[in-house]
Amino acid sequence: MLAVTKENVLINVEVDSSGEVIRLLTDLLVKSGCVKGEYADVVITREEQYPTGISTAGLPVAIPHGFADDCVLEPSVGAATLARPVMFRNMFNPDEELAVGMVFLIALSSKDKNELAKDLERVMSILPDADLLSRLYAAKSGVEFAAAMGSRLEEVP
Repeated sequence: MLAVTKENVLINVEVDSSGEVIRLLTDLLVKSGCVKGEYADVVITREEQYPTGISTAGLPVAIPHGFADDCVLEPSVGAATLARPVMFRNMFNPDEELAVGMVFLIALSSKDKNELAKDLERVMSILPDADLLSRLYAAKSGVEFAAAMGSRLEEVP
C-alpha cells in the first residue's frame, strides 16, 4: 500500500517553480530508494502535456506523477507544503493556472494495475477534505504531516 513517510515530506519549502518542487521531491524519493533520478524528467514532461493542478475545497494542490516503470522502484509519495504558492496548470482547464500551496508527487508503477488504481484513489480521496488539507498545510514537521496523511490513506479500502 502507498504510504507517506516523514523522510519524504518537505515543510514550508521555498521554490520558484513547479519544476523545482518536482525535482526536490524526486530527490527525496531517490534518497529513500523509491525512484531513480530521471523520474523528475518523466514527471515534468508529463506535467507539460497533462497538468495536475487541482482546485479543492481548501487550497489548490498539485499531484504530479509519471508512468515510467523503469524509474519507479517502490510505490511512494513525496509531499511538500510551500512557503509561497507556485503556478501549476489546472488539470480540468489547462488554460488556467492555479497558485498551488501543496504538492504530492506520486510514484507508481503500472506493473500491478489493480494496486495502481487503488493507490490513486487513496491519494485523490484527500482532495474534498478541506479540514485535512488545512491540517496538512499547517503541519510543522514531516512526522506530523505523515501521521495525518497516513491515517487517511489507511481509511480508504
